Amino acid sequence: LVRTIGKIYSLSAHQFLGSLDSGIGMPSIAKWAKGHAASMERQGETSKAKRDGLVAGMKMVTMQQTAAKDIAAATTDEERKAKMDEMEEKMTTGMLGVMWTTTVVDITTTLHEVAQMVLFDQSVDRDTRKRRGFGLKHLGEIFMAVSPSGEGVPANAKTLYEDAAFAAMLETIKRKEEASQAAHAT
Repeated sequence: LVRTIGKIYSLSAHQFLGSLDSGIGMPSIAKWAKGHAASMERQGETSKAKRDGLVAGMKMVTMQQTAAKDIAAATTDEERKAKMDEMEEKMTTGMLGVMWTTTVVDITTTLHEVAQMVLFDQSVDRDTRKRRGFGLKHLGEIFMAVSPSGEGVPANAKTLYEDAAFAAMLETIKRKEEASQAAHAT
């Protein structure tokens, strides 16, 4: 996720720094080309993420239909249980794929909009916008340089989902308690 965020920052900055609309003056041909290439790459990434979401959804439907046939064809309760367990594992993995793809599309869209608001902010001078562009580009490069680690990653999708659900539950409880304490304090 950090690398995805870095890519969005970097692409947004390249697009801004190579754009005539940025208000920072006439870009060099190289900057202009980088800006247009960044815009095209960002659009391609968004389209790919949306397409991946649709493909993942279709795979889920196909898996469900196949599993239903396999379960119906099972002759013993043990075989039926094994097929159901297998289906549960595949469905959990598939659902996580759909949720991840949807999350990436949402994050990508939101970060790009925020970057555009920061970079094209007319309440600051041209030099500030230009420094913001270079800063965002540098931050994106730092994030993209993060190497993915396998440490602390659950072995299977079910454990990953359960861990995420538990963390979300704890965060919800924490926020409710904080809101309750704030209400009683006033």
